[in-house]
Amino acid sequence: MTSTEMEYDDPKRDAVLAAALGLFGRYGFQKTSMEAVAKAAGISRPALYLRFSNKEQLYRATMQGVMERAQQAMEASFADGTLSFEERIVAALDALMGQYVETQVARDLGELLENSGPQLGSMFHDYQERARTTIGAQIDSLAPPGLLSEELAADDVMDVLFSAALTWKQTAADRAEFRDRIRRAVRLICRAAH
Repeated sequence: MTSTEMEYDDPKRDAVLAAALGLFGRYGFQKTSMEAVAKAAGISRPALYLRFSNKEQLYRATMQGVMERAQQAMEASFADGTLSFEERIVAALDALMGQYVETQVARDLGELLENSGPQLGSMFHDYQERARTTIGAQIDSLAPPGLLSEELAADDVMDVLFSAALTWKQTAADRAEFRDRIRRAVRLICRAAH
């Protein structure tokens, strides 16, 4: 077992990351202390510092976990052969962004992800690019006959849907509305292509 595998099989580390996620989501990076994370995780500050040498490292690990889970959920939605093309797109974008619509803590977390350049570096940009690449490739392989053409490539469809989803993540009243807007956008694109 590698050290990376051991890191991800550590229940204490998981508890720390879950506690940190709640605190960063509620209070932001600046107002969250390592002491508060240790207390919320039920460990001592020295034990926390053994796992994460500073708050920035803890924040990066926390956000990396959030992004990886969303990416995996999106990929699982695309892989679900029981869903139609439209349902896969809706489920995938919901898995990627819909979770940031429903609650205030989730909206705050979404803002943290988007406005954490100093703490995250290129991590959030890289995550978005990876998601965009996955969505484009899935649209290319799953699109119903006649949807894609020289005038409407998979990356064009992805770009419209991804950009719209980013906006709707911020403006939808709830997750159901977010999903409905994605669904209507997919239907419009499919209809326009025929």
